Amino acid sequence: MNTAETGQSAMNQARCEVDDGTAFWDKWGWLVAGVWIIFLIFPVLDLLLEDYSLPTRIIGLILVAVFAGVYLRAYSVYSRVVGEGGTTDVRAHVYFLILWAIVLAGLPVIGLTVIGMFPFLTSYSAFLLTKRYTIATYSVVAVLSFLLPIIYGEFVDLLFLIGLNLVLMVVYAITVAAITRSVTSEKIRADYLVVAEQERMARDVHDGIGHSLTALNLKAQLALRLMDAGKYTQARSELEQLSELAVTALDSVRTTVHGLSRQDLTAELAELHQACTDNTLDFTVLGLVDEIPVAWRSHVAWILREAVTNVLRHAHAGSVVIRLGAHGVSIDDDGDGIQGGESGHGIRGMQERARLFGANCTVGASKLGGTTVQVTFTAGNGDS
Repeated sequence: MNTAETGQSAMNQARCEVDDGTAFWDKWGWLVAGVWIIFLIFPVLDLLLEDYSLPTRIIGLILVAVFAGVYLRAYSVYSRVVGEGGTTDVRAHVYFLILWAIVLAGLPVIGLTVIGMFPFLTSYSAFLLTKRYTIATYSVVAVLSFLLPIIYGEFVDLLFLIGLNLVLMVVYAITVAAITRSVTSEKIRADYLVVAEQERMARDVHDGIGHSLTALNLKAQLALRLMDAGKYTQARSELEQLSELAVTALDSVRTTVHGLSRQDLTAELAELHQACTDNTLDFTVLGLVDEIPVAWRSHVAWILREAVTNVLRHAHAGSVVIRLGAHGVSIDDDGDGIQGGESGHGIRGMQERARLFGANCTVGASKLGGTTVQVTFTAGNGDS
């Protein structure tokens, strides 16, 4: 794997929190628009209660319905750009022009009722379009909000709607600024996690793969010397050990690379269940994935894979139990327990991974008789 591929894979892993946020906007961002649909109550009530002819009333209600549909459709397509400076996509501007056309077409039909539709134009420009369009829209709407009531001689009667438009423009601007700052902060954090992930991989390579390759080289040199000396039986023994070391090195590579690409906790649990079943190991999960905060699930998935893989390789266990909760996760087995006093690179990797999102990871004796891996979500790790 080259540097570019490593960086991209790490970015995919580290940006899981940002991706979760993006997925939210893609799926539910239209609700931002939906909340403001309530303000269409002003033109609707005006059309229903004021003295309009039936054809005018019907045309007006149709215009309002089409306006709402186009507005919601645009948000459902482009809500992903909220907080990212807006979109320059042509279709987004076409939707915007349609909204303006409906408002202007409605002016001679329903008169100043269209002022109740101005907040949707300013909302659209502030959340979905670039700053240039936002400034232009704000300026036009502000002028029209004062000019039209003056022209129609109803300035005093429409003071509430005029003030509402101005207040909402300020609210939109502040909201967009807050969302933009949050998105920027998450991107900076993601960049930091990429660097941290690359450092983790470098440590894994140095501690695990580097050590294995050094041992491979020494074994190969020793085997060559034994063959030169005619000691073929001893040379064969060294070559067999060399083969075992090569398998260990390959496992280290797989573990390192796999750790960069895991993201889906639900899918990870399904794969681990299948792996344990294939190896006649009872696999039990207590708790629900939904109890794990979304931002930490990819990290938890990586730790679970490492822990269960260790059980499969070394523990000689008959069962493994995973507990999921809002305050942490644990992995227990009934195997041989920890052998030796030193932590291997797998345990260190789990602990480093936990530190990436502010959690604590400890390894010790399990009540089941084998080993337990405990990951505790600390009170402040939501900000890490």
